[in-house]
Amino acid sequence: MAPTNYYQPQQPQLVSRPPPSPSEFSDELDPFIVDVLKKQQERIFLLKLEKDLRAFIANTNEQRLDLPQMNSYQRMMVHKVAPYFKLYRVYDPVRKSLVLCKNPYTTMSVQMRKWGTYLAV
Repeated sequence: MAPTNYYQPQQPQLVSRPPPSPSEFSDELDPFIVDVLKKQQERIFLLKLEKDLRAFIANTNEQRLDLPQMNSYQRMMVHKVAPYFKLYRVYDPVRKSLVLCKNPYTTMSVQMRKWGTYLAV
């Protein structure tokens, strides 16, 4: 009789949500993000995030973007930004990070303002 292996390594489970619907997304940047752009430390994070998201959307070979580990405040900012780019987001509790995925609604509209333009307003 073979010994029983009681240790079963588990794959980390992503916290998933139902598929996105068009109503989840917005053509306007969240007002909270517009306000946060006025703060130096958050501005650096958000402008880098914007650059990374625009590059991700422009790359037709990539469907998923695994973001690095972040604190809860940074993750909250990503959650507020993702609808603007029409990206589906999934939380990975093991890594304490987010995974952003393209979907049929993902777009990078010509009308999308660069976030730096909000600083001049």
